[in-house]
Amino acid sequence: MRKKRIPLEDGYFRMPDSADDAPRLLGSYSPAADRCFWPRRKLCPITSEPVEDRLLSPEGLLYSWTFIEMPWMGSMKTAESGGYGVGQIDLPEGVRVQALIDGQQGDWTIGMRMVFAPRTVSKDEDGNELCTVAFAPAAGKTDES
Repeated sequence: MRKKRIPLEDGYFRMPDSADDAPRLLGSYSPAADRCFWPRRKLCPITSEPVEDRLLSPEGLLYSWTFIEMPWMGSMKTAESGGYGVGQIDLPEGVRVQALIDGQQGDWTIGMRMVFAPRTVSKDEDGNELCTVAFAPAAGKTDES
């Protein structure tokens, strides 16, 4: 049986069925407010009207970042590099996502293109990789491309 990469928690993102597709964040769209939100909502936080599920863009721009030097989330040991990055990524839909970002301190610049790249954090009893929300620099792309 082939092992899979699956979300650590349902409802935040979708892993692709095909290697040709990109993983996508699952958001909500409010027709009444004409705005998207992440994570998904049951009702629009602006109008309290119903929302529709919406797949969000797999790429965005890095708005801000920080480097955290403390034990890795859910662990008592530090990341191999002594810390990890967290950034805020602006998606084209107007959504700002705060997530882990791949790389080392100094690898990121404000405005650089980032791609949604779920990070494996553990495995389940069947050996499937459990993934959480993360972004990585989009290879070879800058804010001008």
